[in-house]
Amino acid sequence: MVNDLISHFVKLMRKESFSDSELDLFRLGNSLGLDLTGFASLKASQDNEYVNTIRAACLKLFTSNENHLSQNNMFYIGSIDFMTCDEPNGKKFFLLETNGGSNRGLSILTNEQQGLIHDGYLEAVKQALRLNRRNDDKLLVLVGIPPEDGLIHEKLLLIEHLRKCLRKTGKTMSVCDIHSVKKNLKFDIVFIIADYRQLSGTLSYSNNWVLLNGEKISVLIGDGIARRLANKQFQDLFHENVQKINTLIVNPIFKITDDKSLTYLASYLSKEDLEKFNLKNLIFTKVWNEQKLIEKLQYLLKKYKRPFIIKPHGGSGGAGVLPFGSEMFQSKEFSIEKVISWSKKEYYDKFLKNRNPFPYTVQEMAQFSLIDWKNSKHAFDLRLYLAQQNSRIIPIGGLARIARGTFKGTLNKQEFVVNLSGYDGQIEVERGLGLSRKNCEILNLTHDDLVKCFSIGCVLFANMAKNYYKIVKFSKWDEILGE
Repeated sequence: MVNDLISHFVKLMRKESFSDSELDLFRLGNSLGLDLTGFASLKASQDNEYVNTIRAACLKLFTSNENHLSQNNMFYIGSIDFMTCDEPNGKKFFLLETNGGSNRGLSILTNEQQGLIHDGYLEAVKQALRLNRRNDDKLLVLVGIPPEDGLIHEKLLLIEHLRKCLRKTGKTMSVCDIHSVKKNLKFDIVFIIADYRQLSGTLSYSNNWVLLNGEKISVLIGDGIARRLANKQFQDLFHENVQKINTLIVNPIFKITDDKSLTYLASYLSKEDLEKFNLKNLIFTKVWNEQKLIEKLQYLLKKYKRPFIIKPHGGSGGAGVLPFGSEMFQSKEFSIEKVISWSKKEYYDKFLKNRNPFPYTVQEMAQFSLIDWKNSKHAFDLRLYLAQQNSRIIPIGGLARIARGTFKGTLNKQEFVVNLSGYDGQIEVERGLGLSRKNCEILNLTHDDLVKCFSIGCVLFANMAKNYYKIVKFSKWDEILGE
């Protein structure tokens, strides 16, 4: 089925260009055999002009270049997730995670917002064109997708945007699968679409290049490809000198965005820059093996007498994310060892045994705000997208994601895990709300609240790039941070 999906995608991309009506989500879904009705409805709930005012207000706050990138090849596009909490002195925001160049769900943004975030990818392609590191005026752009990707339409929208912009260069372009790369080298720019299973046996690294069946790849879209390249020399460079890699990666800071503890560390190291935007610091630490995880949880629960949450390395969709509270262990059904075992099973069920859930991040579980949704109380988060524009990071757009389960105050993860695609492979876009004045009233958020959240994202990603090696080389994980 995977090869059929990719073959159908490549055949569709043989068109010289697509009209706006052909890129409508309903028609595009029909062309690819996908039902995108829910995505279209969520996209329709966005208020483009409202977000434009938020973006403008946010950028006005950066009077000291806080959102500027010291190196413009370290970050191209990303997203950041928040929950909110109401405190006596006002609303605060706490960080859940960041995501890099393999972001999904972009088609629920408005057309203007999609254009801005696609321009972030375009910046990487333009940099590769200027550098011409292959020395043959050829550009190979590898686009990775999960097997049986139900969101493959988003890669079509991305590649079509890139093609449209790059036509101005006079370059010839083609789109192919991994079996047709050689015959497509007559073109100047080749977009190669492949799923991660196909890439597992065809990717390699040599002489500072990521290679696909021996061919030098100019750009990786996105970092989901880089994390799967099991070459020690390649992976070591992300702790030593990522600039040695000739292949541009969207984004090379994925070692931070993959590891929630490093994301929280980046936030902790930037707390003086971020507290003015009402970012709330939470206690966190990182644990490298199961025995240490058991001991650390015992210590935290006893000392702080509050719930914590464990998050496996490189997870997504809430897989393996589970809560811990002292009240859980009053029942014989629960033990720290059992809950860790459940977490690992969830993780391996999604990623199989070829990915390691360790190191685990342990984070304090905050008292998050609730909203009224379908006649009951629900938790929610905000996912906000950002991209590079002229060496600065700008807000793009986003959505709110509402938890599936009614909040009852238990530690059932469906009461607080909000991922729209994290349950048994289902994509539940009906639990999403676009950013608009009307929806912000439902979320009890103001225009200024969103300005602050976007500002946190811009500054945090800029600081990740600036302090990259300090973050990835941090070693004092015996400490409890964020106190």
